[in-house]
Amino acid sequence: MSDNPYAPSGSSYGDASLDANFDLSQAELIRKSHLSHEANIQGFGCLYTLGGILGILGAIFYIGIGIFVMAGGVVPKELESMVFGAGGDRLVSGGLTTLVGVVFLAIAVAQLFAGRSMQTLNPSGKILAIVVAAIGMLQFPCGTLISGYLLYLLVSAKGRTVYSSAYKEVMQATPHIRYRTSIIVWIFLFILIGVLLLGVLAAIFGAR
Repeated sequence: MSDNPYAPSGSSYGDASLDANFDLSQAELIRKSHLSHEANIQGFGCLYTLGGILGILGAIFYIGIGIFVMAGGVVPKELESMVFGAGGDRLVSGGLTTLVGVVFLAIAVAQLFAGRSMQTLNPSGKILAIVVAAIGMLQFPCGTLISGYLLYLLVSAKGRTVYSSAYKEVMQATPHIRYRTSIIVWIFLFILIGVLLLGVLAAIFGAR
């Protein structure tokens, strides 16, 4: 049995190593057999990067409100629901809100770095991506399903391959091979962006 993890199942190339003299047709076969997996991980990377950026902005907002409350500021009624322990001691409620913001900030920064590592298929960020995906599974039920699928992508055999240095050589040798995104994926992406925009607009006009 072949021990070469980079030889696709059913390939006739056996244990051919991916050195400077590897066959281009072999590289193309390997790339095509892993292209969908590669694109899915990078797609999750884009979503995690976007989520990390939005999370950082939200966390900074929480921290700002917490500090504002501790300093004696009066929070508008529309934002009182964001203050933990509103109506109680200002230092306690403001401190709790700030603490929650700091926790959110740490998670968002981790999500941002995990997203960037998935976009670039950087092996040094793979463990962080796995940890962030595992945390995402706590968001039942949607987060559980989405993060569970991401974990599969990361830890599966193909996931190990696309993060390998040998696969980097394959990618460099096959720049002409690109993943064609399905129209269905674009539709879901536009729907997601639309939902986010509606949420932002609702928050802006609802606070007036």
